[in-house]
Amino acid sequence: MGFWILALSTATLVAQVQAPASKAEAATEKRLRRDVTFLASPELKGRGNGYPELDQAARRIESELKALGLKTQIQRFPFIAKVVRERQAASLIQGDSARPLVWGKDIEALGLSGDADFRSKPLAFLGYGVQIPGGYDDFAGIELPGRVAVIARSVPDLDGFSHLPRGERSLLARLKKLESAKVAGVIVLEDGGLRPLQREEGPVKVDLPVVSMTLESLGGACGDLAARFKAIKDTGKPASQDFILAPWTALSLDLKLRREEAQVPNVVAVIPGRDPKLRKEFIVLGAHMDHLGMGERHSMGGAEARGQVHPGADDNASGTAMVVELARELKKARPKRSILLLHFAGEEEGLLGSQYWVQHPTHPLESVKFMLNFDMVGRLDLKAPKLMLGGLGAPKSALEAAQKFAPKEFAVTADVGAAVGGSDHMSFSQAKIPTFFFFTGIHGEYHRPTDTADRINFPGMVKLVAFGKAVALDLANTATLPAFDAETAKLPMRGDGGPMRIAFGTIPDYADNPKGFRINGVSKGSTAETIGMQNGDILIQFGDKPIKNVYDFMGALGAFKPGDKAMIQWLRGDQLMKAEATLKGRQ
Repeated sequence: MGFWILALSTATLVAQVQAPASKAEAATEKRLRRDVTFLASPELKGRGNGYPELDQAARRIESELKALGLKTQIQRFPFIAKVVRERQAASLIQGDSARPLVWGKDIEALGLSGDADFRSKPLAFLGYGVQIPGGYDDFAGIELPGRVAVIARSVPDLDGFSHLPRGERSLLARLKKLESAKVAGVIVLEDGGLRPLQREEGPVKVDLPVVSMTLESLGGACGDLAARFKAIKDTGKPASQDFILAPWTALSLDLKLRREEAQVPNVVAVIPGRDPKLRKEFIVLGAHMDHLGMGERHSMGGAEARGQVHPGADDNASGTAMVVELARELKKARPKRSILLLHFAGEEEGLLGSQYWVQHPTHPLESVKFMLNFDMVGRLDLKAPKLMLGGLGAPKSALEAAQKFAPKEFAVTADVGAAVGGSDHMSFSQAKIPTFFFFTGIHGEYHRPTDTADRINFPGMVKLVAFGKAVALDLANTATLPAFDAETAKLPMRGDGGPMRIAFGTIPDYADNPKGFRINGVSKGSTAETIGMQNGDILIQFGDKPIKNVYDFMGALGAFKPGDKAMIQWLRGDQLMKAEATLKGRQ
C-alpha cells in the first residue's frame, strides 16, 4: 500500500502527540478510549461477520449517533456465515475392501466445495497440482478426467517453483485448473490436521467437490506420500508420473452442503448541511466495524490463533470510534454540505458492506461527491509518528491542498493511485467518487489476537480527529469540489500476484454474481474500452474460458500473451454482446 507519510522525529513532538493540550482534547481522548475499549472487548468476540456480537457493535454505534440527534438506519445485506453438511458419506476402496472415512476426523469438506454423489472414482496423486511451462509439471502423463486429484494445500518455496506466478500458487487457482481438467473431485492434503468446515476465502462455491484429508488418514492409497513429497523437494521434479493403480484405489463420496445466510449490518447516519443548495450533496465518512471474530479466516496468527478472540482494536475499532467522534465535531460545526456517516460490515471478507452500499445506496449515489475512509488509525508511532494517507480517484492536487490542515507537528507528502491500500474507499473510487484514505500503518499485531485496546495511541487519535475534521469541513464547505481523477483510480488486479502479461482494463466488482464477472468500469484507452465494454457489464466468456467470477477472469488472462486475439462475450442487461479483442501487454 502507498500513503502520505507524516514524519515526526524529535522528543518534543512525540510529547505533543502523547499529551492532550486542552480539556476538550482530554474529553475527546476519553470518549475514543471508551469506544475502542468496548468494541475490542472480549465480550464482542472480534466482531466477526455473521456473529451476533457484530450486531451488538452496530447497535452501540447507532445509539451513539442517535444520541447526537442524527437520523440513523441499519442497512442489511446477505453474508454466508456458516456452512454445514446436510448429507455426508465417504469411503476409500482398495481392491475388494472399503474403508469408511469418519467426517471431522479422517475427512472434511472445504466450505467452497460443490456437492458430490459418485462411486469408486480412482485417485491420482498430483503433488502440488501446478504446471510451469517448459519446467515442472504435476499433470504430465496422467489422464485426469473422472479421477479424484490428490494435491497438497500449500506450494513450498523451492527452486523448481521459482517461476510460478504468485497468483497460480493459491489453492483456488489450482482448483480452477483441476476443474477445467474435468476431475471428479479434489482431495486437499493438510499439513497441520483437518480444518473445520467453514466459509472459505474467495467464491462461495466452486463447481467440483473438494475435501481435505491428512497423509495419515489417506494412508497408503497413493503409495508412500511422505516419500513422494520428499522426492519432489530433493529433486525438484514431479513424483506423480510413476503412479500406478496397484492396489486399485478409489473414493466414493456422497456430499451435500448447506450454506446458512446471515444478514449483516451497515450503519448509516446523516448530518444535514446548512446550505439550501449544497445540502443535497454528501461527503462520506466511512469506517468498517467488522473484524475476524475468533480467527476462523484471515488470521495472521497461525493455527494456534484459531479459536482465540481477535479484538481488532486498531483494525478497525479505531476508525469506527473516530468516525463517531467526527460526527460529534462536524454536527457542531454545521457544514454547508451534508455529511453521510457509514459504518460497514464485511470489509474483512472483501469490502462486502461498502460494495453493497454503493450498489444499493441509501442516498442517491450521484449526490456523493467525496469519501474519507478511516481504517487502522490507532497506532501512531510514539517515537517517529507517521500518518499514511492517500488518494484513490482524487487528484494529486487535492491531496497536496489538504496539507495545510495538518497539525503543525505533522509533515505531509501526498500519494495517489495504485499503491493506495485495499479498504472500503476502493468501492467508492470504482464508482467514480474521489477518496482519501487515513491509515497509521501495518504492525506486528495486525490480524492477530494481540491487536488489543491497550496498544492504541489515544492521544495520537485525538490529533487525527482534528486533522480529519479540518479536511472534511474543507470539502463540505468549498465552492468547488475536486473532480474524480481516473488516472489515480487505477488499480492492479487484486491477487494476480506476479507476471500477469495482459492488461485488459476492467475495474472489477469482487462481489459474487450469479451470471458472471461484473465490472465497475473500464480504463481509458484500454482493450475493454476499445471493444465497447461499460460499467455494469457482466463478463461471461473470455476466449474459450467461461467466466463466473474474478478468479476465472484472472485465470483466463494468464493463458494469453500480448498480441493474441480472443473472442469476448458479456451481458448488458439481458442482451448478449460479443467482440474480438486484440490483447495488449502491461506497460
